[in-house]
Amino acid sequence: MTENKMRELLRKYHAGQISKEEFRQLRDEVNATDDEELKGLLHSHWNQYEDYPPLLQEKVQALYGGLQRQVRQVSVGSRRNSCWLQVAAGFLLILATGFSIAFFLQRSEMEQLSAQSVTIRSGESAPSSVLLPDGTEVRLNINSTLTYQQDFGRTDRRVALSGEGYFKVHRDKSKRFVVHTDVMDVTVLGTTFNVYAYEDNDFYEMALIEGRVCVNATASPDQMLYANPNEKIIYNKRTRKLSLEKTSTKAETAWIGEELVFRHEPLREVFRCLERRFGVTFSVNDTTFRNDAYTGVFREKNVEDVLDILRQHYGFEYKRAGDEISIQMK
Repeated sequence: MTENKMRELLRKYHAGQISKEEFRQLRDEVNATDDEELKGLLHSHWNQYEDYPPLLQEKVQALYGGLQRQVRQVSVGSRRNSCWLQVAAGFLLILATGFSIAFFLQRSEMEQLSAQSVTIRSGESAPSSVLLPDGTEVRLNINSTLTYQQDFGRTDRRVALSGEGYFKVHRDKSKRFVVHTDVMDVTVLGTTFNVYAYEDNDFYEMALIEGRVCVNATASPDQMLYANPNEKIIYNKRTRKLSLEKTSTKAETAWIGEELVFRHEPLREVFRCLERRFGVTFSVNDTTFRNDAYTGVFREKNVEDVLDILRQHYGFEYKRAGDEISIQMK
């Protein structure tokens, strides 16, 4: 490297305008330059800043430890030697801060990377499948969003869900897996469960298929419930309370499979499964037939085809307006 180039790098360093790559070049050149050459260069550089306030001797000793021993043979009485003490301090400053600046830049880059998030959105027509970096499998229902940080799994495993998701969590005893929604958190080590968290609904729920799960309300962390398989925890947004119920998980997971199977199920449960599978809601003018036991298998891809089959059996009529379906018994 030429002397002019090194002077330019020193100028940039002094002004705080040096890039990371240029700083590496300056550091390497300082380490490779002969002491006498470096002394003259740094002294010349320092003299350009005559108004620069001198470093206090106490601060020099505190910051750089052995500096005073290294320059003990030099008299500090004259202006020239006083300047050289400042040059030496500046030289050691370059060396001492080199690694810390490089580390700071790298850490800053890592923090910026970890602050970035990954967002997966399912469409309006079909569920989506997601494989997280730790091996966890997620199935997102229609109109659902899953978000996690770029450094997911490095120190923790945390995702945010809006909508509905079916989770098969890869077991890791050293890192909990947390599903965060706007009203409750679901915490596990490794298990399978379904979370229903559409923000425009009055209730959120977690239905457990296998393993063990802890659910707590985000607004009241002390409000906490544990669930075992075939149980679900419901958060009522109106009462702000958690509750525990038994369930077969059939209705809660009906949207995942390719077919719906019912064996002597009350018709009200059939409608619940259809609501979850197709993202609709039913209103019925006559509720007496909702307790009728129904057995059947549906492989149909849309709710109208299913209703046409049920209509042949029960003789009702239905009308659809958007996601609202009204059923009128004859």
